[in-house]
Amino acid sequence: MGDIRIGIIGTGVIAGTHAGILQQNNDVTLSSVFDIQKARAEKFAAEFGMQALSGVEDVIADSDAVYITVPNKFHAEMTLKTLSHGKHVFCEKPFALNLNDARKIVDAVEKEEVIYQLGFSRRLAPVYKKMKELITSGKLTPKSFNIKMNRGELQVPSWTSDSKVTGGFLFESTLHLIDMVRYLFGEVKKITAVGSKSVYPCVDDFSMIFEMENGIHGVFSSSAHTTWIFPFERVEIYGDHASIVSDEMEAVTYCMDLNTPVEKLTFSTLPIDERWGFTQENELFVDRLLGRDSGENALVATHLDGYKNVELMENIYEEVGLGR
Repeated sequence: MGDIRIGIIGTGVIAGTHAGILQQNNDVTLSSVFDIQKARAEKFAAEFGMQALSGVEDVIADSDAVYITVPNKFHAEMTLKTLSHGKHVFCEKPFALNLNDARKIVDAVEKEEVIYQLGFSRRLAPVYKKMKELITSGKLTPKSFNIKMNRGELQVPSWTSDSKVTGGFLFESTLHLIDMVRYLFGEVKKITAVGSKSVYPCVDDFSMIFEMENGIHGVFSSSAHTTWIFPFERVEIYGDHASIVSDEMEAVTYCMDLNTPVEKLTFSTLPIDERWGFTQENELFVDRLLGRDSGENALVATHLDGYKNVELMENIYEEVGLGR
């Protein structure tokens, strides 16, 4: 039983992923959980040795830090409620679905002086950490990039095509790699975007051009109806006769000049929670709560990253001009 009491709001698949990792951390006690479906909360509580409570406020009062793992449209509401009690927050992405809520969260985090962390696990996945390392070490200076982030369908669960719940397709998995644009290449100067409602009632096809403040530029495409063909996500970075290419979170391939061999690092043998960065982001959140700096704290997505990402999303949807 650890000193930090962590509560969880929402009991979906990702909540179970986080709970399973936190359960193994000696600094953590998984305290209580709430879900609007009482039976699910009780089952979750039994599995992870927690107490199922009758309301959100009860979990917040019972915890030092709260994990918010509810559907997208409730993120801002649950975050602001937790922050109003001065409690630390780990929230799954997205940060918020509009700039008004995003500003409120930024103000609340800074007023309460708490730890806030956003669930962009890919920042800590070995594939993307290696890409970041090759850039920050100076081994490759990006000139341009090409990114795709697709989804096989918007059918499971059924609400994933309902933009009133998700905020729009971009706020689903695509948001991970929109965040990766800033993580790898710096701040965005301009976005040009087109899109269409091809299969689903939401905008489900996007083609975007990013122009960065440092002069880097790149193309980003995302479709919601591709089947789950591998790789559904890929980042290609081009330097001076040098390239880095990812295959989902499985492998990264790179070549630094014309006269060196191509190298490939494969991470497919790692447990999926580590391969996708879930283990690392949970460990870093606990370290931050304890005031420890592992040297990687700067890699996590903060409330300011969350705000900037919402700003980008608003710009893209405005450019497309078809609503969400």
